[in-house]
This record gives sequence, C-alpha cells and structure tokens, in this order.
Amino acid sequence: MSAYADLEGRLEQVRAEIRRAGGTDAVRIVAVTKTHPVAAVHAGVSAGLVEFAENYADELVPKAEQVLDQGLDVRWHYIGAIQRRRLRHICRYVSVIETVSREVELESLSDLGYEGELLVQVAPSGHPTGRNGADAEQVSVLVARGWELGLNVVGLMGMALPGSLQSTADYFAQVRRLGEDLHLREYSMGMSGDYQVGVAQGATMVRLGSALFGVRGDARATKEQ
Repeated sequence: MSAYADLEGRLEQVRAEIRRAGGTDAVRIVAVTKTHPVAAVHAGVSAGLVEFAENYADELVPKAEQVLDQGLDVRWHYIGAIQRRRLRHICRYVSVIETVSREVELESLSDLGYEGELLVQVAPSGHPTGRNGADAEQVSVLVARGWELGLNVVGLMGMALPGSLQSTADYFAQVRRLGEDLHLREYSMGMSGDYQVGVAQGATMVRLGSALFGVRGDARATKEQ
C-alpha cells in the first residue's frame, strides 16, 4: 500500500475544516513536501492538488526537475529563508516566493527578471533575533519597493510563533489588516497546526505538510509545516 494512500481522505478533512473555519473552496491549499519523495507530489496531483512547496533550494531543485521530467503539471512555492546565492536556481522553478523580507532580495529578484508572484513575510512582534520576516512597520516600504521594481508583489505571508490560539489569531489579523491597507489580494497564513485560525482571519492560502502527508523526521526543520 502506498505511504500516501489516505491522502484523498486527509485532503477532504482539511477542506471540511476550512469550511468550518469560515473559508471556501477558493482557499489555496499548498502542499508542503519537504523531506518527502516525489511520490508525495504524484499522490497530491492524483488527489487534485496543484500547488506544492519546499523550504530548501537543495530539495526543491532536484524534486522540481524530476517532476518536470515526469510530466506533472504543478506550481511550486518557495517558503524558506531566502539565500541570495540560491535565488537563480529557485527562480527557474517556482511560481510563488512567499518569504521576501529585505529590499536587497527584491533587487536581486528584479535583476533576475523574476515574473512570479511574491509575498512579503511579516514577522510576529517579539520574534527572536534572526527569525525570517520583516517587522510590521517595514512591510509597506518593501511592498512599494517591489512595485517600483516592477515585481509582482501580491500579498503577505505569516508564520506564527508557538503560543496560544488567541495570540496566533491576533497576529494573523494584523497580517490581514496590513495587507488590506495596501490593497493586496493574497494572505498565506496557517500551517498544519493552526490553519483553521489562519482561515478564520482571512487566509487565502494555507501551507500544509503533516496534515496531508504525515510526519517525516528532518533535523533541519524547526517547525513542522
């Protein structure tokens, strides 16, 4: 039996949870395949998924190449911290980069002629030093700079700190307010442990790994997507 034989059932459960949280079938389910083989992408496509995500360039590139060679029609998201020296490789394969947090990243993407969708990652208040994401007061500057460079900045991404559901809801609500003030259309908020909270606060995308594929160990991962 395939390791992903129950994926269709898991996906239907996720969709039901999205509806219970106030969302609709228009919420984009982005399947996070980090640490999973290409078989997970095959299973996802068979279940009706189109959008997939990776955190690391060294996993994204070979997986995306295999998927292309095998003729699967998918859209890749990049959801990890951006390393400028890897951007050229990432841009060859992804349709969405969700984790822009610095002007220099926007400038590099412009130099590379990237035409996909971009999201600015909003860091929670009180985030640890070194955590990826722009502080709330920097978001409008980054969005404006992206547009000035002719980039397709369409939304914001939020990744909550561990804490109460209320603190997570408050953070996602802040992300949504910031985006609405800027007339953005996309809000990537919520992972397997908190996507219902994200949907309740207006998420248009959720990033799901273990909720769809189960858990696989990865020493590099600090938080299960």
